[in-house]
Amino acid sequence: MSLIGYINVSLEIWGCVLSFIVAVCLLAGGRPRTIQNRLFLQMLVCNAVILLCDAAAWLFKGRMDAVSWWGVRVSNFLVFALGYVLLASFTHYLTTYLSQRTAVSTAPLRFIRAMCVVSFLLVLLSQFNHMFYLIDGQNVYHRQAWFWLSQVGGIFGMCINAGILLRYRSAVEPQESAALWSYILLPVAAMGIQIFVYGIALLNLAVTISILVIFLFLQVEQARRSKARELELTEMRISVMLSQIQPHFLYNALTAIKGLCVTDPGRAERAVDSFSVFLRGNMNSLVARAPIPFSQELTHCKHYLELEQLRFGTRVNVVYELGPTDFCLPTLTLQPIVENAVRHGVTKKRSGGTVWIRTEDTPQGWRITVADDGVGFDPQKKSDDGRCHAGIENVRMRLDSQCGGSLTVQSTPGQGTTVKIELPREGARNMHAPIRRG
Repeated sequence: MSLIGYINVSLEIWGCVLSFIVAVCLLAGGRPRTIQNRLFLQMLVCNAVILLCDAAAWLFKGRMDAVSWWGVRVSNFLVFALGYVLLASFTHYLTTYLSQRTAVSTAPLRFIRAMCVVSFLLVLLSQFNHMFYLIDGQNVYHRQAWFWLSQVGGIFGMCINAGILLRYRSAVEPQESAALWSYILLPVAAMGIQIFVYGIALLNLAVTISILVIFLFLQVEQARRSKARELELTEMRISVMLSQIQPHFLYNALTAIKGLCVTDPGRAERAVDSFSVFLRGNMNSLVARAPIPFSQELTHCKHYLELEQLRFGTRVNVVYELGPTDFCLPTLTLQPIVENAVRHGVTKKRSGGTVWIRTEDTPQGWRITVADDGVGFDPQKKSDDGRCHAGIENVRMRLDSQCGGSLTVQSTPGQGTTVKIELPREGARNMHAPIRRG
């Protein structure tokens, strides 16, 4: 094998090793769960196989044994064919990445996929008419007259990707844009050179460098955003917790307990227990990162309801219609909804009302329903009471971010409100984690 052959094999083996190392890092970090990371992992594996095949083609070149004869042919075919797979994967990755920030047309992706299928068929045809390359009787690879056509398809595809980046350039930051452009410009330059120069495998080297650049800039940036999102969720938990410990609620609960100390000391003692457990539950929610069992959240709600019933008496009635309870949910999911039902629902009626708490199985997972027959409200009408009603929206955002759950509200003035929380089975299962108890 020539000096150039040794250089190519060395570079490609190192590129293959680096691609597999990055792939292992993604897998070890549990990050290929999103379609974007799965596509990036697909690009890494595809690039590693291309590098391995091209290195094998150089190693088998000129040898006449059966393994080398087939090795040269299979390796070269896969290098050409998988190159188009890699192009389609990058286009899918690019459109998916951009679609997280803005609405992106899928027409370019469909066109490139169709073009890659045609190019693959031409590579297959070339095995018989040798339009792209020829393996001679000495088992040596030679370019043929139409080799340039195999490169033009890739260059044209990258030009389309460049058009996508230009079209949606306002949706990405300069650092992200530079990383994505590297995957377009470096391979295109390498393909242009390889049309006229045959020697070092510049295209494979350029693609490997570009993929590593994307990983270093875009994937690390994604990790930074995940941390920022985690901080945002923490701030949400703090906001929810503080909303549950309002001064007027503490004052009213303590005033009611004070009155019981004279009229019913035994009940006052039980009320103090409920009050202390309720406060401890809110404090634990401030630091809790892991999801909690529904039964634990329900107990927290019961202590809250006991305190409200202490104040309002028979004006606050509670009915539990519990089905399954062996699932987890983000902390402080149920309690804010129940509090809304009491504070803005039944206690607004002179005669009071009832709060129903239900759980049930669904084909997709579990449903929690909190309903009341209070005053209700018009969901289409903006509240003009001067208060910030961010509790429900806060719960909705945390459900979506932490387990893919959803929250819907139905209300009719004068009839009451129904809130339904949907917990997907897969999302709730992924949330299972050790529970911190205070």
